[in-house]
Amino acid sequence: MARQCSLEIERVGDDDYILMSAGHHDPHVFTRHARSEGYDWPLGMPTQHWVKRTPAKGGFHSCWYHIVPEGTRGAFPATYAHEAYGDERTEVVAARAESEATQLIADRKIGSPRI
Repeated sequence: MARQCSLEIERVGDDDYILMSAGHHDPHVFTRHARSEGYDWPLGMPTQHWVKRTPAKGGFHSCWYHIVPEGTRGAFPATYAHEAYGDERTEVVAARAESEATQLIADRKIGSPRI
C-alpha cells in the first residue's frame, strides 16, 4: 500500500518560483493549498515526479532536489509547480480543459440518438 504524504508546500526554487510537496497530490488541491498559504505569483499546472534529495555543500541550501526515474534508490514522489505566464498558468490551463470537456459533452449529446 502506498504511503500517504501530507500536503506541505515548500518553495524550492532560487531565481524561478518553484513549489514542491512530498507525495503525488491532485493538481487542483495543490494549487488551492498554495494560494491559501500566500503563494500568489503565476504558477503552471502542478506535475508529479519522483525526486531524490541530496545534501548541499555550503551556501544557502541544506539540500538539492533532483527529478529522477521512479524506482531510483532513495527517490520519493513529489508534486511540483513552476512559475508560468500567459497560456501556461494553472488557471488558464484548467479553464481550457474544462471548456474542452464541456464541448465534448455537448458534441456527444448532439450526435447521440434520442431514446
